[in-house]
Amino acid sequence: MTETFEATIEQAMERGLALQREGELDAADEIYQQILEHEPGHADAWHFRGLLALSRGKKEEALGLIGKAIEAAPEYADAHNNRGNVLFLLERYREALEAWRRAVEIRPDLAEAHFNLGRGFAAIDDVDQALAAFRRGLELYPEKKPEQLDAYRRMASLLYSADRVEEAAHVYREWLALEPDNDYAKHMLASCTQQDVPERASDSFVRRVFNGFAKDFDEQLQRLQYQAPKLVAEGLKRVLGPPAGTLEVLDAGCGTGLCGPGLKPYARRLVGVDLSSEMVKRAEGRGLYDELAVEELTAFLTGHREGYDLIASGDTVCYFGELGPLMAAAAGALRAGGHLVFTVERSTGDPIHLNPHGRYSHTDVYVREALAGAGMTTVMIAAVFLRMEAKKPVAGLLVVARR
Repeated sequence: MTETFEATIEQAMERGLALQREGELDAADEIYQQILEHEPGHADAWHFRGLLALSRGKKEEALGLIGKAIEAAPEYADAHNNRGNVLFLLERYREALEAWRRAVEIRPDLAEAHFNLGRGFAAIDDVDQALAAFRRGLELYPEKKPEQLDAYRRMASLLYSADRVEEAAHVYREWLALEPDNDYAKHMLASCTQQDVPERASDSFVRRVFNGFAKDFDEQLQRLQYQAPKLVAEGLKRVLGPPAGTLEVLDAGCGTGLCGPGLKPYARRLVGVDLSSEMVKRAEGRGLYDELAVEELTAFLTGHREGYDLIASGDTVCYFGELGPLMAAAAGALRAGGHLVFTVERSTGDPIHLNPHGRYSHTDVYVREALAGAGMTTVMIAAVFLRMEAKKPVAGLLVVARR
């Protein structure tokens, strides 16, 4: 018996959990394995070994280990709940739902499992059952917690995606009753009611959205058939021809750097800027950028007059309603003869429209006027497909302008 087991197995388990919380995964796993050598039916050791494997991205291994915990303790509600979480990550949604149902059968007051049921029903497009599950989870939370606020976000998203926009607005009002100063909920309420519509999305809104999505942003966009990086690259090729690696290039709203591979061949120096620090961290990991900055885009452009030969922006302009200030800042940051390439969502009605999903769309006429007002010439403007949204194609514009 090692030094760890001079104490009781319970104390060893506590030590393993502490190490796991501190990120000392190898040491924690060693303790769990030693516990299981002495007590093969120790459900907690199996369960937390499973969670440890999941934190390392080993989903199938995690599923097997958590299954061992359930074999050892069939009424282990938390293990059933986490088994559902792993199945959900594996996109085995109906199996995940069964696991979560079992968790709430065992522990009807397990709020997390009810919230998870909501996620599961949403994944199979059962909106009403998803809403009922989220509501039940909320009933079990007597005070404001992150999970509770996330449930409001998910419920509203389900509703506006199902064209139940008035109901979505009601959910945002409920959220604001708990958090009156929440800029995300304020912006989304405006998008659903068309009342008090801001000229652009606030910095705090953008940070909240993209810091929250950064971890699996690329994977989510792949599922949505995201086209902006490809479109930007095509626009550059049509206007500039083969890349020569001679330009000062800015990736405006770089996110995780998805446009970077298409921009790098044109760049003598490639700079990226984004409001989300978490996105910029991921862009840095690509090793494509000579410089990265965390800053609001208009302010950054204003501070870099005539600094760039090319400014490219994939699906960032859709967070601006009034384009005049942004286009003027971009024109000022371009050198004479420099190009601006960007995508934006296309409106077929109002010149500027804030959609229920929180992004703005613009008509091609308005985009041309905004560019002309900034002293730029429209070189190309083309109707394109940007991505899927609520399983529907999103119409967009690919725009190339020259100072």
